[in-house]
Amino acid sequence: MANRALARRLGIAERTVKAHVAHIIEKLGLNTRLEAAVVAAVHHGLICPERHSAVG
Repeated sequence: MANRALARRLGIAERTVKAHVAHIIEKLGLNTRLEAAVVAAVHHGLICPERHSAVG
């Protein structure tokens, strides 16, 4: 979801969303928002990392 849409949905400023997303990515030791989405999907059982390996 885009920052603007998240901000609207949560009733906060877009700048606040950007700051929160940046902090989440940093705390998880990740580099991108996509990596954070994959971590969340694995955590919630939406994907199984063993079956979706990019290697081989």
